[in-house]
Amino acid sequence: MDKRAVIERLEDLREHCKSMIDKDDPASIWWGDTEALDEAIKALSLDINKNEKEGINRMSKVKVLIEHEDGHKQEFNGDTVICFTVSKAGEFLNGKAKIIEAQASFIGREIPDVIYAETVGNLIASLIEESGKNAVSASFNLHTVAQILEAKSKKIRSGLTEQEKKDAFNQAMEELLKAAVFGK
Repeated sequence: MDKRAVIERLEDLREHCKSMIDKDDPASIWWGDTEALDEAIKALSLDINKNEKEGINRMSKVKVLIEHEDGHKQEFNGDTVICFTVSKAGEFLNGKAKIIEAQASFIGREIPDVIYAETVGNLIASLIEESGKNAVSASFNLHTVAQILEAKSKKIRSGLTEQEKKDAFNQAMEELLKAAVFGK
């Protein structure tokens, strides 16, 4: 079901809720439902308008073709395709480099903030699990990645003021609630 069809269904539901309002009862639960549906319809309409203005069809799938040196081709498709590149890994292993450099690129729909961490976390976890030599190795690597991410998180948070932390938390909660109301 596309967003326009969802809006039509929400409008029908809003009309139903309006018809259930007891005009003599200012505390009728149907008032709140009607207002919530109004806001949902507005938000979806704004999203559709924004995407149309940007010329983006967010419902389409993307396709990425990766060609290996030996000519082998691998195709990936989905709402979003993420590609990681790693360099200096060999130099790191033989002691010439102190850090491994990596870049990530994606094409397609942006991953909404509310599911970003879950998506990237599961992507990395499945990569580690699939490429691990055995369960113990995979488990160790997952734990090491978790430690690195936790240390990075603490470093980023340490530079924030208490007000910035509160503002970021409030924004995250607002996005979470929007996602819960409008779907992921």
